[in-house]
Amino acid sequence: MAKHSRSKPTRAFEELVSEHVDSLYRTALRLVAGQTADAEDLLQDTVLRAFEHFGQLRHPDAGRSWLFTILVRTNLNRIRAATRRAEQFHGDLSEREFEEALAAWRSNATPEEFLDRKELAESVIRTLDTLHPELRAAVVLTDVEGFSQREAARMLEIPEGTLASRIFRARRELRQALNQNSTGLRVRERT
Repeated sequence: MAKHSRSKPTRAFEELVSEHVDSLYRTALRLVAGQTADAEDLLQDTVLRAFEHFGQLRHPDAGRSWLFTILVRTNLNRIRAATRRAEQFHGDLSEREFEEALAAWRSNATPEEFLDRKELAESVIRTLDTLHPELRAAVVLTDVEGFSQREAARMLEIPEGTLASRIFRARRELRQALNQNSTGLRVRERT
């Protein structure tokens, strides 16, 4: 009697997904503003699309980035389908405004430094969920998941300058909201 076993590509796919499923789900949850059912649906759609296109993954070392790209693009497609209109996000800075903001920008503490305390971590998550989806996606990919701006821009299918603008705005909005809503815990800017 022949033993029924999974094919080598199927096993490789299962191993890749199981290695990253927790961070994929965490990111999906952030992308959909903490809506558990939406995050589960997004993750399921992502895994199905990844499985359908697994043969296109050229380098196994790029599996994490490849999965996150599918997750982000699947989410973007869902947002686009829901709105059915192609318009530029009204909050993107013009090139001149971006240059001015960049010149005025001072490095802030990283999100990892804030997440040391449970109360502040919960506040950050609640505040992150209130950001516009495009700002939230930018900051989740770079600050939470640790992708470079180049990788995140490619995942979101936007220019790097637009991504930098969104990260700048998201961090500013997060900082302002956290400063306003904190109970004795203040977000301090680095000088």
